Amino acid sequence: MAKKKKKTEGLASVIDRMEAKLKELGYTDIVRDLPLVEIDPDQPVVGKLAAMDGDDVVIFCYPVASGQAQEVAVQDEGVFYSRLITGDRVAHFVWVGDDEFDYFYDSDKNTSIAEIPGKETWQDVVRGMSDDRKKHLIELSEEFARGNWRYIQKKFDHLHERLYPSGGFSSANEAIDEICRIMFIKAHLERNNAYVLQTLSGNKRLSDVFHADNIRKYKEEAVQDMKAAFKELAALPEYIATDLTGAKNSIFPPDDYLRLNNPENLAYAVELFQDIRLVPDQKDKKRVHEDLLGWAYDVFLRGKYDGSGGLATYLTPSQVTECMAQIAFHDIDKRELWAGFQGMNKPKSKPGFLMGDITCGTGRFLIAAMKCVKDRVFDTIGKNDEEKRWWLEQMKRYSFFGADQAEGSLIKARLNMLLYGDGHSQLLRVQDSIMDQHIDRLIGKFDLIMTNPPFGKGSYDAAKGDNYKNGLEKMRSNKDFYDPDVRGLLDNPRYQCELGWSWRADRNKKKVLAKADPASLFIDRNLQLLKPGGRLLIVVPDGILCNSGDKYIREYIMGQKDEETGEFFGGKAVVKAVVSLPTQTFALGGTGAKTSFIYVQKKGTYYTGNKSITVDNQGPIFMAVAEHVGFIKKGKKDEKTDPMGNDLQPIAEAYCKG
Repeated sequence: MAKKKKKTEGLASVIDRMEAKLKELGYTDIVRDLPLVEIDPDQPVVGKLAAMDGDDVVIFCYPVASGQAQEVAVQDEGVFYSRLITGDRVAHFVWVGDDEFDYFYDSDKNTSIAEIPGKETWQDVVRGMSDDRKKHLIELSEEFARGNWRYIQKKFDHLHERLYPSGGFSSANEAIDEICRIMFIKAHLERNNAYVLQTLSGNKRLSDVFHADNIRKYKEEAVQDMKAAFKELAALPEYIATDLTGAKNSIFPPDDYLRLNNPENLAYAVELFQDIRLVPDQKDKKRVHEDLLGWAYDVFLRGKYDGSGGLATYLTPSQVTECMAQIAFHDIDKRELWAGFQGMNKPKSKPGFLMGDITCGTGRFLIAAMKCVKDRVFDTIGKNDEEKRWWLEQMKRYSFFGADQAEGSLIKARLNMLLYGDGHSQLLRVQDSIMDQHIDRLIGKFDLIMTNPPFGKGSYDAAKGDNYKNGLEKMRSNKDFYDPDVRGLLDNPRYQCELGWSWRADRNKKKVLAKADPASLFIDRNLQLLKPGGRLLIVVPDGILCNSGDKYIREYIMGQKDEETGEFFGGKAVVKAVVSLPTQTFALGGTGAKTSFIYVQKKGTYYTGNKSITVDNQGPIFMAVAEHVGFIKKGKKDEKTDPMGNDLQPIAEAYCKG
């Protein structure tokens, strides 16, 4: 563990256990008190234990007190410290452990893993990383240690506990919303330190209004000033953006407002943020700060958001989003990510790659994809650092699109994206992602969609109203319900939808559906939005994969099988993978539904660089079953780490190995 040199008590048995395991794995060069980079001369730190192979730090061990190894923030802390080894070295693997639980991480692949390799096999496992990425990770970890980001992450938690339940908020989620509003004000202040509020008399500066001492001194008057400041800032033109479809949207809805009325609680909240920098310094070339701030926010969100009341429809566990992203980006050529690059600052240099989620919730799939894109861009050979940074900023602006009907979720998604250095311009509020005509304008535009749409047998019912009735008509390719500018696309079978019907053996004898599971409709809608060769990874109820009544959906996706040749004919896509998820996956959201995620690639021809690739023939399908996803439900709302681990880690590894 990275620690003060003289403070060792309480970890001796954990260290001994780790050392015994390393020896069992065949490691003979085991080092205690491995020197780490000196961040604070008054508090030198060392790595408690490491397995070496020559100059390589193969396994960095991070022993912690009982119960701590299961905490996400502690696991991440161990990873950060593994990059602070003297000599600009990054450990290949990280082991965070206490007296009962172990967490393993592969630094090269940037993912948690099921087990650490032995002395004779580790070199066969490592992928390696570019010098640029290694430098970025070292800078990230130095900033983590220097900025005391664990302390900052804990501040989020402390503020939430202050606001809920004793601060006047009726739910954990409402308290998070209020923290988002305060963070928004602070971020604007950092960008505009001399900002004078126009809606307040006396030329009051925002820096004076957003100050704990001012709030404690003027109490109710200061609270009202803060409320007015939020309303003014939220309506500024710079926070009203035009997305890819031409729609205008803001971070917060027009009628939103700051809820806190108690001066001391508001002063406490403002005080916590006064010494936290939310906006990256322009000297931060690798955008290290945004990574850490996004990390702190995500750890906070995972730990505090209330999963009851159907939240599982938009707060997909990170174990699932990360697995799906790892699998998807394994298949995406770097040239696809650089499509459209014609040189820095050139007018026509604009990303051609587009990833999306039309039921994005808090943006977890978008963030998972953004992290993968960032790693891949920084790992690119043949581009200099300045080009990589510039292109990444362009991709953050143009390459990620999300939509959702829940305003509360979108607020968190917008802030989530903002903290990772992205604007919010591509996040759209819709009443229904199937019916929305703004989304129609994106038909055939997406390279990748990762999503977990709502589902429920018969819940899309024409009897419930015209919106559902018209939605089912739309999923029968009725042009009347599409944006006029894209109706011509529906003449091409590639962009037609048919799952507003059902059929049995004969597709020509289609039956109009009066109600449907949104899961099937969203499969069809997302396939419609993909480019030829585009990839869709989507969580679905298992019934779609195995119920006899849903056979037509499976055949619609992959075609019918010729029993003589074994070949499939027809179908919209080829199926790449099916991964079964345990019932615990969405238990925190109040459902024990059995689900899987499927990975399909739309048929057609696409280009990677100057090379054309045609997706047509169904090949072998990667099949896997996850019995554990890293956590289990504890009580009504809490979770605890599953001692059996996370099966999605080795599943993603197995897919990537081929």
